[in-house]
Amino acid sequence: MGTYIVGAIVFGIIAAIIVTRVRAARRGESGCSCGCSGCDAKNACETKE
Repeated sequence: MGTYIVGAIVFGIIAAIIVTRVRAARRGESGCSCGCSGCDAKNACETKE
């Protein structure tokens, strides 16, 4: 029974992270939240800056 409880907690945490990332992407926020001006991978970003 303990395995199911721990599994449910881990699943809940992962689901919360995914939901947060999807909401941020819909708002147009970058993945790292630090801006693209000094980023080495700014050409790979999908933002509209």
